[in-house]
Amino acid sequence: MNDGSLARRVVVLAGGLLVGALVVTGLATGALVYAQAGAALDRELLAAGHAYTSGDGTPWEVEHSSTPVRVWTSGPGDARVPASAVARALDERRPQWLDVDGDRVLLLVTERESLPTEDAEEHRLVAVAAPRATLAAAVARFVLPYTATAAVVVLLAVAGLGRLAALALAPLTRAREAALSATAEGAHTRLPEGGPEEVRGLLVAMNALLARLDAAAAAQARFTSEAAHELRTPVTVLIGELDVALRKERDAASLRETVVSAREEAGRLAALVEGLLTLARVDSGQAEAGREPVRMSEIAADAARRERSTLTTAGCVLTLDVRSDAETFGNRALLVTAVANLLRNAAVHAPGAPVRLVVDGARFVVQDGGAGIPEADRAAVFDRLARGATARRRDRGGLGLGLPLAREIARRHGGDCTIGAAVDGGCRVELTVGGGG
Repeated sequence: MNDGSLARRVVVLAGGLLVGALVVTGLATGALVYAQAGAALDRELLAAGHAYTSGDGTPWEVEHSSTPVRVWTSGPGDARVPASAVARALDERRPQWLDVDGDRVLLLVTERESLPTEDAEEHRLVAVAAPRATLAAAVARFVLPYTATAAVVVLLAVAGLGRLAALALAPLTRAREAALSATAEGAHTRLPEGGPEEVRGLLVAMNALLARLDAAAAAQARFTSEAAHELRTPVTVLIGELDVALRKERDAASLRETVVSAREEAGRLAALVEGLLTLARVDSGQAEAGREPVRMSEIAADAARRERSTLTTAGCVLTLDVRSDAETFGNRALLVTAVANLLRNAAVHAPGAPVRLVVDGARFVVQDGGAGIPEADRAAVFDRLARGATARRRDRGGLGLGLPLAREIARRHGGDCTIGAAVDGGCRVELTVGGGG
């Protein structure tokens, strides 16, 4: 789903927040102005009442209304003021403010001699009234200028935010252009790791991804080339031998020899295809799929059964030694394949020698009594379809896939596969699996 421009979303969000803040500020200010208008009216009523008691008959005007303040002498029989308010004022002898029919009324207790009337009672009330301050009247002069000012502020802020968002996101735009350029230029191209910290972190991560993609592409190209070469060799040999056999009449013994040779090449080809398919499964992440609780002793027993015929044909006697068992969470089929590859490797390189498979917790150790592998060549044996130093194993029927595949499966299970020399000579290969318990 296309979410639109990030800069536009930022501007809209920030503008909305600003409008909300201005609205809240306006409402709060209006409420404050209204409260102040009410307080000011109460003060003016009090001032008008005191002026009346001092004998000043000048009409008193209030700020919010053109109607002058009305002042009169009140008492218990005054119909313009509630009797309860009159009684409370006379009893408490304190100014009383109340709202009566749209008016704000003050009842002020005064001494008899201060009143401009002739009355025998000691105290009298002065009632002071004026139209009550309304919200509309209080904020009328405030709303229009505030609204106009807020609108100008919002417009200027949105324009400024748009510019700032464009400047802030400019490094992302440059990063996108660099990524498109890197995609067009192909392998080994990297993005310039400049800009703000957040963008720089993204560029570093993208460069790491590009490096992994380059490595994967290079490995795939190398593997494809080597696999094609390995597949071509047995096919070429098989076709050549069959062509020779068909070229002229041959006796039964000669034909049998040709068929046996062809069968060996076909077996080699099938084993190579099976190894390549297993590698493809591991590389595609199937080692992480289909996991279940498995015990190491069961893995060793299954691998030994699978390679029993291979070991027997090579004249190797297998000894299975379970010193301690463990359980892990893994892909049973691939783990069996990994251990079986170690046993097959021993049969290929140490024909006629004893082979021992030791299970020690989450560790498998395969030892044979063969000639071993020189230390200088040990790293190379884990190269897929390696040539050169390890070509000797192909002369003995090896495919160059067993140990690399075992290591890859082990690493996908949190472990590793290493090679060394056995104590009593020969080769010692150790495969560990993570998560053993």
